Amino acid sequence: MSALMLVVFLLGQAAPATAPGTEVRALTVTLLDEKDREVTDISAADIALAENGVSRDVTSFKPDRRPLSVAVIVDTSAAMGASYRLNIVDAVLGLVTRLPDGARFALWTTGDRPTKIVDHTVEREEAGRALRLVAPQGGNYLLDAFGEASADLKKLSREGDRTVVVAVTGTGPELSYRDKYRAAEEAEKNAELFLSAQVDSGGADFDMRSNLSYVMDRLARATGGRHEVVLSAMGADSALRKLSAHLRSGYRLAYATVPDLKKRKLDLSVARPGTEVFLPSASAREASSGEP
Repeated sequence: MSALMLVVFLLGQAAPATAPGTEVRALTVTLLDEKDREVTDISAADIALAENGVSRDVTSFKPDRRPLSVAVIVDTSAAMGASYRLNIVDAVLGLVTRLPDGARFALWTTGDRPTKIVDHTVEREEAGRALRLVAPQGGNYLLDAFGEASADLKKLSREGDRTVVVAVTGTGPELSYRDKYRAAEEAEKNAELFLSAQVDSGGADFDMRSNLSYVMDRLARATGGRHEVVLSAMGADSALRKLSAHLRSGYRLAYATVPDLKKRKLDLSVARPGTEVFLPSASAREASSGEP
């Protein structure tokens, strides 16, 4: 090979991965199998991404290993009654125990008013001590708790952390000062991922259940999260096990796109039957730095 040909070859090898005028955007997606278990062996060769119906080049795809900062919100209103100690406490402790190594968590309750009972820590045993001291009382201030807990999470999380809010709630009287629209808008600005488990035993009226479901459904869709509904507190542990899988099955995806699109609808196809994909619908608000 001549010297000129070698220079041309090396220049070609060093060419940028994306063409001038493109923008690289990054987001986290979750992949679960048909049994709601984390998928851990997918590579960029197994996926295809489209944005607004147009195929996009994936520039990076790898497991999201960022440390987690998690705010766990627990309904401790009077309506939870005996089911709080009988079912909810152990289910929440299981969730905390299953957090990935290095994850920090804070614990909030909603009975009477939103209250942070465990500040951000890695000490899992703190959750058990704090939850067992709580006596369910008052109404459920969950919508206020979404705003307060997520704002606190945003303020106190470590730089580079993935911020997550997990809520466990019944459908007792909701007495928050925020309405459902304000609650969802405020919370969505503060955390990357929202997961929720709702025990809907039919005790509340339709409007009450509708308000709660609106906020949790909206936050789950916007962030690629999940809103699980069970009909009995006995199903809380199963629901939280599904939510735990989301915390272990995130993939950080970066792709090349055109800048300044007003709307971005993403579709991710995975070459493995039975794989469920959870994508943020509010992808337009993702950072465009391209950091994987």
